[in-house]
Amino acid sequence: MVATAKRSNYFWKLMPTLSSAIRLPIENGGIVISVFKLQKQKPKSGYQRSIPFLLFVAAICLVFVDGIFRSDSPLARTQLQDPILLAAIYTVSLMGILGIHELGHVLANRKYGIKASWPYFIPGIPGILPTFGALIVLRANMTNRNVMFDVGVTGPIAGLIVTVIVSIYGSAISTLITTAEAERLFDENQLAPLPFGESLLMVATLHLTGMVVDGTVLVVSPVLFAAWLGFLITFLNLMPAWQLDGGHLTRSALGVRWHKVLTYVSIVILFALRFYPMALLVLFFSLRAPESAPLDDVTPLSSKRKAFFFLALGLAVVCAPIPTSLMPWT
Repeated sequence: MVATAKRSNYFWKLMPTLSSAIRLPIENGGIVISVFKLQKQKPKSGYQRSIPFLLFVAAICLVFVDGIFRSDSPLARTQLQDPILLAAIYTVSLMGILGIHELGHVLANRKYGIKASWPYFIPGIPGILPTFGALIVLRANMTNRNVMFDVGVTGPIAGLIVTVIVSIYGSAISTLITTAEAERLFDENQLAPLPFGESLLMVATLHLTGMVVDGTVLVVSPVLFAAWLGFLITFLNLMPAWQLDGGHLTRSALGVRWHKVLTYVSIVILFALRFYPMALLVLFFSLRAPESAPLDDVTPLSSKRKAFFFLALGLAVVCAPIPTSLMPWT
């Protein structure tokens, strides 16, 4: 059996002689406690249990192939001449960012006894986007708002720490060329800018390693591109929308109403930043499954976690990709 508690102005009362229920108002509102019988889950076959591992191996292989593509350039191999070595470091960097992100969720779930699957890594398309990230399927509700917050925040924070380290190293092995040389390479389609611009945090690592010099253009190394993807993934995950990590933080900190409002605000921001597929995805699923409520939806979030919620929103801002034209200080 499992019990839920939530505030409501109504409750459902079963009729003693009919197989139906009536909705009755609660004067001045109240707390409704409901008890349900858990359904037994069918045991998984050996093949089903192996799917996360198989997807993980497939993701590693495709990321490595993508690294080979991105290392096939003299500009990319300025610091590391061996393209295989550079592709391997790129693979470790990108999969490390994703893996540590998911490991944060796994450890938080284990700490609070929340049943969940192993991460499902989603392979991508080499040469375009090598991976579409990863996800974990929960098999139980969060106990309360504090648990929901902790599980939601550990993944992005853990992944961001690794991303900053990768960004510093990737910046250090990147290449600076003159503006004239960059224009020539752009005209010959041998050089392309980052798809959506750089984040403030990535620019900070570039300044830290001395890779922002007047009259020059930075050629992003494959490892720095992995960090760019890491910042992008952190930004998207911390958006206060739907059932993204940031959505869970918003739901636990601000409640149902603000969770819904900020979901639509996030969709507008995603459209403004030209993340059209992600915006449509969030819009579609938010209409079908708007939220995930904890079992105890009455006990408020702790004050320290509420303060950290606004810090998490700030991290989403500094990880957001901003068009270079709007960042003259770069």
